Amino acid sequence: MIKENEHSDDDALWQAVRAGDEHAFECLYRRYFRDLFHYGKQFLRDESAINDAIQDLFVDLWRIRLSLGQARSVKFYLMASLRRKIHRSQRKERPFETAWEELPESLLPTQSSAELIFTAREDKTILTKKVNAWLEQLPPRQREALLLRHYYDMPYPEIAELLDIKEQTSRNLVQKALHTLRKHSILLVIITLETIFQFLGK
Repeated sequence: MIKENEHSDDDALWQAVRAGDEHAFECLYRRYFRDLFHYGKQFLRDESAINDAIQDLFVDLWRIRLSLGQARSVKFYLMASLRRKIHRSQRKERPFETAWEELPESLLPTQSSAELIFTAREDKTILTKKVNAWLEQLPPRQREALLLRHYYDMPYPEIAELLDIKEQTSRNLVQKALHTLRKHSILLVIITLETIFQFLGK
């Protein structure tokens, strides 16, 4: 079993999971739950359904651990798998069939998903809420491409592969989204200045 400080490298962590390391499996869950949950919100509004989808993903991962290949990018593999799982479930129009309870108790993360979700919601400022509102107004493809690029730091070739589009198209989606957000930010600055001037004029 590999030690905690050896989990800083995704490749080493992935190899350990493939070898059946239960501690590595738990670390992988902890490391990527928050990113996966945030990404799942691009497709589902029901937080419990997102949680179920992530749990299903990790159940599947453990079941096929011995046949897993080397992941080019662990983050990309997990996000692409979650995306496919959610879309597949939406097409079938049925809830996720979570088999989390089938795992041995020793494999279950010691920190609950609810705690992780709560942590992900902490420290939200008014500006963050405003930006989130702007993001919601973007076309779904633009919003997803933008988040993949600037929130998850995913390179354009991987974005293109994940969204099943050309690399140039992925770049165009991001640029269009940024252009829209810049217009919103300029408007926010103008409104803020007007408010300040009105206050000073009193």
